Formats: sequence, structure tokens, C-alpha cells
Amino acid sequence: MTPLTLADLPSRVGSELFRSDWLPLDAADEAAFGAATFLRADFLGRPPSTGGTMISGFLLLSLVAAFHKRDLALERDGVYGLNYGLDRVRFLRPVRAGQRVRMSAVLLDVAEKEPGRTRVLTRNTLEAEGAEGPAMVADWIAYYVAPDGG
Repeated sequence: MTPLTLADLPSRVGSELFRSDWLPLDAADEAAFGAATFLRADFLGRPPSTGGTMISGFLLLSLVAAFHKRDLALERDGVYGLNYGLDRVRFLRPVRAGQRVRMSAVLLDVAEKEPGRTRVLTRNTLEAEGAEGPAMVADWIAYYVAPDGG
């Protein structure tokens, strides 16, 4: 697939930018996420839940950036991306350890805020294999900035 450029994006508003392959999530991923985010017994002052079958919502949310970096074919030509924030996030269905997930990203808006600074809004839908409907939907804002800041 030929990579898109930032100049291509306005003509792609409303279209799917990518649909990822399936990614398995397991208890080890949840444990690593817990350690990285201080969700440990020594930090919480109590032992972590031993239910262990659910994948944290914030781990799922962190996959937005991971899937974009892996699956969005965007030629940046020296431009770097900044995480600006999220407009809306909804966790609609649980994801359990052992399930596979995949993400699709639809381009909602592109706006050049000033020369060399482009705001990109995507709707990111995470599916869990075998589940009815999406597990998570997140509208993510990224800024792409020219190396000289415009």
C-alpha cells in the first residue's frame, strides 16, 4: 500500500484509514500493564484482584497509539506527531484475557491550524473477537508538526 501524506488526508475524511490484524491479549499483557502503571499491591496498599480475566480499559485505550504507529501508512516526511488528547472514549464491552482484538480507524476531521501544524481527528473502534459490537470506541486527536514548528 502506498503511504498517505498529510496533504492526502483532507480527501480521505469519512473513510477508513486502516483495519489492523488481530492481536491476542493475555494475562501476561494485563500484568505488564499493571506493573507499568503502578497497579501493584505495594502501590495500592492491597493485593490486586485475582479475578485476572479482564483486560483493563486503559490498556485497551493505549492500543490506539500502538495500532496507529503499526498500521497507519502515513508518510510524515520529517513531520512528527503529538498526542493532543481524546474527545470521547467509551468502553462498551469487556475484553477477557485470551481474546484477540483488532482496531479500525476512520478519519473524522483534518484541519491545518496554522502553517506546519495539522490537527487530525480519528474514530478508533476496537473489536474483541467473538463479541457482539465494539469493545471500545475512542475519538483521538493528534497534531502533526513540521520540524521547524511551521
